[in-house]
Amino acid sequence: MLSRKNFIIKSLRLASLTVIVSTTGYLLLREESDEKCSFDFICGNCSKFEKCEFPEAVEKKKLEVGSREQEVRR
Repeated sequence: MLSRKNFIIKSLRLASLTVIVSTTGYLLLREESDEKCSFDFICGNCSKFEKCEFPEAVEKKKLEVGSREQEVRR
């Protein structure tokens, strides 16, 4: 039979091991984007802008299309 002290120690060890294994599994199995933006502070000034699908680029494209439509209406 386990004493209270040994039970608490073994429980904490098991909890620590569970956290370490879970964190390692998450870090190894998560999906990462292979592509990273090299001009994250100047969206729209790079050669990849037209094909870029990052959220910032998509938003900037929508804003540009909206401003072009307004210019055409004038």
